[in-house]
Amino acid sequence: MQSARDQEPFTFRILGPLEVECAGHKVRLGGFRQQALLATLLLEADRVVPIERLLEAIWEDTPPASAKGQVRICVSAIRRQFVGGGIGDIIETHPAGYRIRLPHTALDLARFEHLAGLGRRAARDGHPEQAVDLFRSALAQWKGPVAAGLESRVLRQAATMLREEQLSVLEECVDLELQMGRHRKVVGELYRQVAENPYREQMCAQLMLALYRSGRQADALRQFRETRTLLSVELGIDPGESLRALEQAILVEDPSLDGPRRPAAPVPVRPSSAASLSLVRQPSLRTLKSARSEQSGAIRTRLNSLQQSNLRLQAALRLSQA
Repeated sequence: MQSARDQEPFTFRILGPLEVECAGHKVRLGGFRQQALLATLLLEADRVVPIERLLEAIWEDTPPASAKGQVRICVSAIRRQFVGGGIGDIIETHPAGYRIRLPHTALDLARFEHLAGLGRRAARDGHPEQAVDLFRSALAQWKGPVAAGLESRVLRQAATMLREEQLSVLEECVDLELQMGRHRKVVGELYRQVAENPYREQMCAQLMLALYRSGRQADALRQFRETRTLLSVELGIDPGESLRALEQAILVEDPSLDGPRRPAAPVPVRPSSAASLSLVRQPSLRTLKSARSEQSGAIRTRLNSLQQSNLRLQAALRLSQA
């Protein structure tokens, strides 16, 4: 059962530009210090964030002597804005720092993590359609880089880790979609993602496979060459073994690369008037004749045996009467 707080109509967005809404109206946020502080609290929602981390998020390595006092002023200002915007006082003060208390559904990051977890569970349980829907719902929470526009080392580090998680979810989702034969649907998205993340070999392999299954063998091989050149020039390394193996399989048109085939529709069979269909295989005429012959032989053998027994019995009777 949801509590009253879980039903409050306010949302916080951090997967993109920092935004706060209540009842459909945006809550005005202060300048960089307030926004960086709030973003750092949101990244650790429902956990106490040490004051030192808040200082680092705002000033990095050069906090002024009055930094802790300024943090208190920022927190007080944010609280006033939240109360005035109808959200209420949701920031707690603790001896070690501050904590923001949010309903699970109020923060886009929490929704992303929850939906991604459900998607992985559905995939493990053998429900790919459901898993893809959940993964796509999770990915839809993203509206851009984490806390876009806020230049802070703490936020940049968090953004890097969360971007990695976002891409991992996308790769898991695309893997399922490729297994389901949706290669044409994901080609465009994979082109964009590979352009933005050219060193992710898994994503490059997915694009190559999607192109090949779409009848674009030359484009798939061109993508491999571009990735190989990039890795060689930029990093001085060759593509990994799995990517090289995929290139060779594409070159020889390995049947194992073919996508799933839809089962052919069953051809209806109309029984003729002369015979009816049966799931039991009917014996051939030769089999029937052989069975009858074996049965007749067995009967004759049994009759001969009975006749011989009758003769022996009659002889025994005559001897007993003599």
